[in-house]
Amino acid sequence: METNNQNNPYNNNVYPNDPRNNNVSLNNAYPVRTTPVAVKAGDSIYTKRLKEHFPFFGIGSALYALFYTFCLYKNASGITYPFFVVGTLCYFFFSMRKLGVPYKKDSVFYIVSIVLLGISNCFTNSLPLLNLNKCGIFLLSFILMIHTIYMDKTWHFPKYLGAIMETIGTVCTCILRPFGDMVSYFDAQKQAKTGKKSYFIPVLIGIAVTIPVLLVMTLLLASADAVFSDMLDNIFEAFNFVTIFQICFLLIAVFFGSYAVYAALGMKNVKEEVGDHRVLEPVIAIIVTAALSVLYLMFSVIQILYLFIGNMQLPEGYTYSQYARQGFFQLLAVCILNLILVLVCLYLFRDNMVLKIILTVISGCTFIMILSSALRMLMYIDRYNLTFLRIFVLWALAVIFLLMAGVTIFIYMNRFPLFTYSMVIVTVFYIGLSFSRPDYWIAKYNVNPTHLDYLNEYDVYDNQRYLSRLSSDAAPVLLDKNKNPYLREIIIGQADADLLLKNWDDVLESDEDISVYVTEGLSWLHSYYDKMDRLSEKMHIRNFNFSIYTAGKYVE
Repeated sequence: METNNQNNPYNNNVYPNDPRNNNVSLNNAYPVRTTPVAVKAGDSIYTKRLKEHFPFFGIGSALYALFYTFCLYKNASGITYPFFVVGTLCYFFFSMRKLGVPYKKDSVFYIVSIVLLGISNCFTNSLPLLNLNKCGIFLLSFILMIHTIYMDKTWHFPKYLGAIMETIGTVCTCILRPFGDMVSYFDAQKQAKTGKKSYFIPVLIGIAVTIPVLLVMTLLLASADAVFSDMLDNIFEAFNFVTIFQICFLLIAVFFGSYAVYAALGMKNVKEEVGDHRVLEPVIAIIVTAALSVLYLMFSVIQILYLFIGNMQLPEGYTYSQYARQGFFQLLAVCILNLILVLVCLYLFRDNMVLKIILTVISGCTFIMILSSALRMLMYIDRYNLTFLRIFVLWALAVIFLLMAGVTIFIYMNRFPLFTYSMVIVTVFYIGLSFSRPDYWIAKYNVNPTHLDYLNEYDVYDNQRYLSRLSSDAAPVLLDKNKNPYLREIIIGQADADLLLKNWDDVLESDEDISVYVTEGLSWLHSYYDKMDRLSEKMHIRNFNFSIYTAGKYVE
């Protein structure tokens, strides 16, 4: 796409060899040997290169599928995960170089963040963290790809969101592209050598017909002869066809998916210029936001007087602690909606000083709501102990606070890089959360005797049940007699904590008093111990995990 070099943020001084610059010859920037292929109307220069270099991208996608399957098949948190992440990044940038797309120095932040999240996966066994890490890697990878292929210097939130959605949609439409590009490449090769059309398509059709015919004939012959049928049964029993099918399906899916990603990026169908969508009448936004700001001001005053200062009379039937320990999830939702509301007003409505002042008031009230929600959550934790969700809520509130601070600056400074600021804040804070091992701190807090005083019998049982479901990250607390008071108390007669956990059934059978004591209050701990024992036994080189390895030391 032609752009004015004067307004091009990626001018020749920044990327002198970038073929997207107006004054650079593509062939001079990246001289390569290519095979002429049929080019359709509307194909970009990158699509043309993808077809010309089909052997590289076809074989590369096949090798990447093997690499992906080896690293990640039934292995969500093994030592292979960081190697997979690094390998994926290397393959991506090597492929971009093959297409003629230059490397951008400001991609370092995305690269480092993706690698750190990959490393985090083999240091934790917490399922919520593993899922969030994978989502983070996927999102950062997509942003890195878009950032590499497009000139996104002036893009904002709506533009990036639209670009991500459009790219994902294009990937779906390119799933079968390997077939078309393969045919184009081999036809071009054949015509270049002999001037005759190849028989590549007929060969593919013959193979496609042969497979179902062979399958039908095999079934018929097996039903016709018992000896032949037994021989086939013996052959099939030697293989685990479920595993083979799963691996083959994963290989095929990754091959077509990875090739489709490069085909979609090569199409470069996202318009790079950012239009000004601030065309709506600000009076509409002023009416809506003014009403909300009055409501928010009233709510904020109540928070200050009742919750922060606490010197006003509460509604009948409420204690101060009951009042404080409710509504944090609702307030979190309101804070998120306020963040979205302010961004919508800034991106869709024309500049207006009155609207900016009202949005500033809403932002200020949002800060008060964030503090109110955080205080309520802390009081709730003090009463009902920690869970991963409660830690995540506090993390989200801290992130929203900083994002809202950036939005407040953006209200008056349109040149403030809000998207970059937000990406850095969310990514850095999440990496910190990912490496903090929340399950360890949950266990350490929840087994502290000073935090159990307020729990009734049901809450104690609920707390123990939750502890038994924690990941191996909590093992250094739950399975350590010096840190877990439950273990320190298991010294009855001749049975100590280690003996009880390792020889659970034998100890229970040997002493009825111990059996009653342990069965009623400590079965959750043995359940956790048994889970760690199974995890450590199943660990091998490919799925080695440092968290499980540490837990294994406590069950040896």
